[in-house]
Amino acid sequence: MSAWLSWANRATGMWTSAAMSAAKRNQSTAQSAMIKAMMTPPKAGPSKPKRKARPAR
Repeated sequence: MSAWLSWANRATGMWTSAAMSAAKRNQSTAQSAMIKAMMTPPKAGPSKPKRKARPAR
């Protein structure tokens, strides 16, 4: 029982540390992308064409 508990603790610890490092990596990339988006001027014209509403029947 104790051996299984220690293994489970180690596994969860490894998973949480991996998740934390992944979150840190993603945060830095998201931050740089946000800064880049703020620095670049907006493009002229709408980026997405608006969808036309369906005619009411």
